[in-house]
Amino acid sequence: MIIKEKWREHPLYKQGKIELVPTDWVWQYFGRDVSPEADLMDGTLVSMDTLWENICEEGLYDPLIMRIGLGNKKFRLESGNHRIQVFHEHGVAMVPLTVEVREACGPELPDVMTDATHNFDAPDGFLISVITDAHMKPSEVFQDIKDMQNNNS
Repeated sequence: MIIKEKWREHPLYKQGKIELVPTDWVWQYFGRDVSPEADLMDGTLVSMDTLWENICEEGLYDPLIMRIGLGNKKFRLESGNHRIQVFHEHGVAMVPLTVEVREACGPELPDVMTDATHNFDAPDGFLISVITDAHMKPSEVFQDIKDMQNNNS
């Protein structure tokens, strides 16, 4: 199955802020308590099967977003919790991801993009300690992603 990579037209991709990362890496950080229905770009709520069908037909427009909070040392999959489930289920090996860098991260903040309550403690492998840009490539933030890329080079 080849998914149309419409995310390559996204402004963040053109700025070099999106890269493909292993689905299994993102999968370990998705919100397990996310609502059972997903929303399409137009806001329509759909089942996971319909989400997958839509992605297969229309392509993938937006990258998944991992948000990190440098001040509270937390991170979470902020956008893409439903998509990562269907990608995992259907064996999609790599997914487009960007990292949104904030001072704080968590489900209690006013600008969350998901109804899931998950949050993870920052790993020892955070590569940044100050906010230099609002979005970054995952390999600029997570040591294990950088290591995976170096091992595949």
